[in-house]
Amino acid sequence: MTATTTLQREPPAELQVLLWSGQLRRATYNEFSALKLLSNAVCCVHNARTPDFSMVGRFFMANEGIHSLCLGVLYLHGMLPAGLVGHRSMAMQVGCELMYLPHPITDQILYANTHRELISYGSTEPVADEEVEGLIALGDKAIEQARYVFPDWFL
Repeated sequence: MTATTTLQREPPAELQVLLWSGQLRRATYNEFSALKLLSNAVCCVHNARTPDFSMVGRFFMANEGIHSLCLGVLYLHGMLPAGLVGHRSMAMQVGCELMYLPHPITDQILYANTHRELISYGSTEPVADEEVEGLIALGDKAIEQARYVFPDWFL
């Protein structure tokens, strides 16, 4: 007989409040999707190191990796954003909180996401080399923290 594992967690009270307020919705859970979100996160942060891409491209990849990791953390609890305005930032903030990332790291991640939104909506504000490298380092820290908090997700 083979044992089936499940990575799904019970949602804490904070997620129940976000569900009640309509900011989150229940998601039909399966382990493949949870692993796919983690794989996307790791690949995006890894690929952001590729110097062949532009600074903006690398910045977007690192940001997408962190976003995917945070969505994965929410998904482990059977929830996903409801798609309301600001859902990306909310998912990143809640995901960081569920990983117990220190507040300064969470703040830096949210600031980088705000910069990404400005660029996405037409700002010509440049992305500095140091900013890309810093975001990649934040992605690495977030992945390591997720490995610590959810070790079975990485098996």
